This record gives sequence, structure tokens and C-alpha cells, in this order.
Amino acid sequence: MGEPIVVFRNAQGRAYALEDRCCHRGVQLSLGSITAAGSLACRYHGWEYDGGGRCVHVPSLCTGTPVPEGFRVRSYPCIEQEHYVWVWMREGPPTVAAPAAIPGAGEHAWRQGTVEVACSADLMLDNILDSSHIPFVHVGTHWAYFLNRMSGFKEYEYEVRLTEPGLVVFYPPVADAQTPHQEHAASYLQFDLPDRVTVFQRGVKNSFFLVIHLVRTGEFHSRVEWPMRQREGGHGAEWLGDENVTLQQDGVILESAQRNYRDFGADFERSVPADFPLLSSRKIVSLARAGRWASDRSSLTQRKLVLVRQ
Repeated sequence: MGEPIVVFRNAQGRAYALEDRCCHRGVQLSLGSITAAGSLACRYHGWEYDGGGRCVHVPSLCTGTPVPEGFRVRSYPCIEQEHYVWVWMREGPPTVAAPAAIPGAGEHAWRQGTVEVACSADLMLDNILDSSHIPFVHVGTHWAYFLNRMSGFKEYEYEVRLTEPGLVVFYPPVADAQTPHQEHAASYLQFDLPDRVTVFQRGVKNSFFLVIHLVRTGEFHSRVEWPMRQREGGHGAEWLGDENVTLQQDGVILESAQRNYRDFGADFERSVPADFPLLSSRKIVSLARAGRWASDRSSLTQRKLVLVRQ
């Protein structure tokens, strides 16, 4: 959201999030260090902050001189859950008790990482919901690329359905809107507001399950956080940093597109039926930003079968 944040742990191991700017001379607190008492010390003059953002020690103040009450930085409410520290960005206290759970987070081993991309989170969401790009962008990395190479392009129908938190795209379609997709789907993409996409592909012995979070770091920049369930079970998460070739392939394409959207707007766009999921997600995000998703989502197409060739 364009706000620099520093995350640190106190002496008891609890995570805190503060604005990444010392209130003395503006140096990034993330350049600092943690004291034995668990405070965050600025690297410039050693000013120390507690988890609430209050400056608790100024080394240059003489003995007996209290730190003025106004010496503080913004503190963000945060919670540690399922291999992440989640930060509440709005003013005021959180309106939800916790983030939506990641299914099976404590029941499987996971690999996770992060990829920064010079494009908006909205453009990345478009890309994830657009499966027709895979044979061209993800050469040698994506299972659907190899399937296309073996079998060629095929015509088939998939279903797009609005849900309470967003939408889901799945194959094969089911008989009616009351039939749950999870039990029948061979594959699905599920978008949940505000920023989560779940990718599922059923396998003969093991199924692929990936969760993607789209972090909005700026108007034309985003960060993709991804935990992926491992086949062997177990527990915990292995951190892989930016080692994700598939997302890096997306980044090359999307950064190119973003430059044109930034410089020329979107009037050049032309769309085809395969673009229905991403066009729907744009409407969902637009309603959510206006605070009208709960009240106006009934105005959108609730269920649609889309015939594509890919």
C-alpha cells in the first residue's frame, strides 16, 4: 500500500509491525537492531522503540530526563498465523479477528517464497485468472504447458461462479449452481477478496495446491507471496525466497504490459470469451473498493459456462 513497514520480534518472540521511519531524522528502522530487552534500536542515533511504536530510550538524553510522550511512530496491529505475519493497514482496530485460514496449513509441509514484480496487483490477478496464456509464457515450467505440447489445443467448457468472498473458476462444470465444485472439480482457481487466489489441480496420487497472496506495494508494483503444499505431508514451511521460475516468467510479460497501461491507459484492450474470469474479477474488485461488494454483488453474472480452446 505504499507504506514502508518494519517487522521485528521482542524478547519474548512476539512479532510487531511499525512504520519504517524513525521519528528523529527519518532513518529506516529496518536498518537497526534488536536490543537485549527486545526493543528496536535505530542505527543512526540509537533511539529505541517498543512494539507499540513508543520511543522508550534516547541515549543522548541525560539521566532522569524522560522521553517525551510524542516521540513515537505508527504501530500496525498484526497477528502471526500460518507461516506469515499479517498486518492490518487501515486506521483503527481490525474489523476481523484473523485472516481467513489457509486450508491444511498445520497438517502438511509447505514450501513458500516471494516474488516482486513491477506491475500492479490488479494486473497480476488478471494474469492468474487467465489460463490461456500458459502454453506461451510458461515454457518448460507449467504442467498445462506440457499437456498442451502432448495433446495440442482442445475445446472444452469450464464454469465461472460468484462466491461470497469472490469467484471460482473450475473444470468440469457441474449440473447446477447448488452443486459444490470442490468435490467434483479436476482443477479450480478461486479468488477471495481482498488478495488471495487458490490454485488446485487434482492428481492421481497427489494433488497440486498453491495459495497466492497479492501484496499491493505500490500503484505499479506488487509482491506475490506463495505457500505451496508439499506431497509428502509433514508440517512446517521451507523458505525459498524468490526462487519461482513460473512467477518470474509472468513478471517479464506483466512488466511489459504495465508500461503500456501506465503510459496509454486501457482503451486499446480487446477481449474474447476466455477473458471472462478476469473481467469478472475486475468488477468484483471495483465493487469492493467502493464498499459495495456485499450490497451489489447480485448485479453481476452469478454463474456462466465458458467455451474455450486452449
